[in-house]
Amino acid sequence: MRKALALLAAATLATNAPAATSADETLFFVTIHYASRAQLQEIASRFQHLAVNEKTHTIGVEATQEELDELRLDGFEASIDERATRRMRQSEANLPGRGPGIGPATIPGYSCYRTVEETYATMDQLAQAHPSLAEVVDIGPSWLENAVPGTGHRMRALELGNRAAGSASKPAMVVVASIHAREYTPAELLTRFAEGLVNGYGTDPEATWLLDNFRFHLVMQGNPDGRVKAESGLSWRKNVDDTNGNCSATSYGVDLNRNFPFLWHGAPGGSTGDACAGSYRGPSSLSEAESQALLRYVAGTPDPNGVYRGGALADRREDTTGSVAPADYQGLFLDLHSYSKAVMWPWSYTTGKPPNLAALRTFGRRLAWYNGYTPKQWSRLYLADGTDTDAMYGLLGAPSYTIEMGVAFFESCATFESSTLPKNLQALRFAARNLWAPYRYPSGPTTTRLSVSPTLVAAGTPVTISAALNDKRFSQSNGTEAVQAIRSAAAFLDQAPWADDASGHPMKPSDGRYDETIEPTTLRLATDGLAPGRHVVFVQGTDASGSAGTPQAVYFTVQ
Repeated sequence: MRKALALLAAATLATNAPAATSADETLFFVTIHYASRAQLQEIASRFQHLAVNEKTHTIGVEATQEELDELRLDGFEASIDERATRRMRQSEANLPGRGPGIGPATIPGYSCYRTVEETYATMDQLAQAHPSLAEVVDIGPSWLENAVPGTGHRMRALELGNRAAGSASKPAMVVVASIHAREYTPAELLTRFAEGLVNGYGTDPEATWLLDNFRFHLVMQGNPDGRVKAESGLSWRKNVDDTNGNCSATSYGVDLNRNFPFLWHGAPGGSTGDACAGSYRGPSSLSEAESQALLRYVAGTPDPNGVYRGGALADRREDTTGSVAPADYQGLFLDLHSYSKAVMWPWSYTTGKPPNLAALRTFGRRLAWYNGYTPKQWSRLYLADGTDTDAMYGLLGAPSYTIEMGVAFFESCATFESSTLPKNLQALRFAARNLWAPYRYPSGPTTTRLSVSPTLVAAGTPVTISAALNDKRFSQSNGTEAVQAIRSAAAFLDQAPWADDASGHPMKPSDGRYDETIEPTTLRLATDGLAPGRHVVFVQGTDASGSAGTPQAVYFTVQ
């Protein structure tokens, strides 16, 4: 009886499938129960994307009726989640099919998300309005643009940073979004992150000091031609390379996040050679124009010894899997996806521990405090090979994270605006504050509630710096991180705490003693001899382990 009801529901829901998809390919949201890691990996090898609940041992996937029947024949307990499937149908109803071309101008029903064209237009507008802070860079053609010029897109990056403040050797934060086409949330979130930095420069203290001290390389649309497919209402994941296999009109393409060269095809079940499957890795490593462009832009090109040089992230690593990246590595790589509510670090191809496990895990747990997601090594979700996260850590030694954000591929604007966006903007800002020492700073206390009073003073009038040092901001939802008492805090006037000649002013704990995990602190700072104009004050704390933490900065002006 239960199976008959499920099949009846499937038939009813199928009547509302989008016109672009045949009845045999209609997707349902399915819940599958698994009993072991082996079963989890077997299911992962069949599907494009899993939402795993380790507490209930269930998996949420999008599946066709045929795939659901095969799961049941293989002994899995699997059923259609009717409520989630209805939400998916409502999303599809908001996305009427469109004709061919480079892309639509808007996404009906999803006004909060920019199309590829609108995203590119925003990038251009930021660069035109703020030429000293922003520049748009062409990093290469997409597969379609390479195959038939004028029909696809150029891959583009937005580079941010105050060119007037220091050299081009500043630490870099590289972020790629929406490499899987149907994931609306990442591209829009990264675009708004860029807008917040650029438009906030000069008025937002955090945006100002970040752009003065660091570089940002942002690829909002990591799979632009595939994204156009998704904007038409299809649950499209891959790029649009149709030269492999004899696939249907909705199943061709290569999964770009299984196509990177680091241990490509290196894990059992980590990808598939079936050209029509969602996690198809491509005919060879780095076969796709998009993954080539992304790797070349981020890592550069390999020298005769196989060491990548010349990309946005400076190479600091000569061995691929066994060596520890140096603790003083500068820079960071993030890959933004939706949806599993997870912050994940390498490795994805093996359950073995990465050489920098302790530091990667600590930073991941800090990030997860801000968005409330589960921090974990990627392979705790399932095995995947040829991923950009493994490649950037394995080839470069860069701290590398995949953030699976939100609750749906076509997430409602209400949920995105009220929850996913603000939480993850905070996570990205926190990540950026650690760029000088991402393997070290997250282990120390975080500077919070930083302020200066007054913000405008006459020369010789002291200002009061107030801050809180907090060592508790870890997600403890998956394992625990040691929390330390604060031991000291220092304010650095007109110099960064990482400068070779940095000399900080000791701050006083508000209660007279440094002995708690959260400590409010103050400092009365003299301004005698300061030149007229704007001045910056950095605050950084140290905990009982001796770890200096994540800094923050504030500004005041001397008349």
